[in-house]
Amino acid sequence: MTQPPFDPFDQPMRPVHLPQAGPPQGSPYGPPQGSPYGPQPLGFPGQMRGIDQQTSAVARPGAVVAAFVLWLLAALIWPVGTVVRELAEQGGFVGFGAVMTLFATGCLAVGGVWGAVAFLGGSYYARIALCGGYLVLGILAVAAAVVASRSGGTEAASWAVIVLRLVLPAAAGVLSFLPGTRHYFAGNLG
Repeated sequence: MTQPPFDPFDQPMRPVHLPQAGPPQGSPYGPPQGSPYGPQPLGFPGQMRGIDQQTSAVARPGAVVAAFVLWLLAALIWPVGTVVRELAEQGGFVGFGAVMTLFATGCLAVGGVWGAVAFLGGSYYARIALCGGYLVLGILAVAAAVVASRSGGTEAASWAVIVLRLVLPAAAGVLSFLPGTRHYFAGNLG
């Protein structure tokens, strides 16, 4: 037996008649009575819940905005504080250590600002990372306070920077976990 030659213009696909979707005969599902969403096609067990249809964004609490401002200030106090301390104690940037300290605190500030922006966007993990990161930095600030208290020749500007480095993240952390902020961060866990 021989086959006819291949015809490129021939339609190899033929329509297939599949059974139509819908409930089997005698199904209890049908359009709900008095539905505000109109009649439902047969085959669907019911409508979505009201909470599933809510598409409006959650309003940002005022505590989140206040915490965002404090997180920004906490991030910026590290490089600005380094400049203030070097100018108050040394009269300028003397040596390689001062420049590297400014570079390191500038990198901390970039990470802190990035985390604060993600925090303002509702990121649950940014909130946790900011608090954890500033817990470690708070230990460094306490160590700086201990060293400054033992040296005795610490200027008032240096003490102000040390206190701000301790107080700003603590206040921002408290505002970040107020009870009114929980719902705002609960929707963005991923």
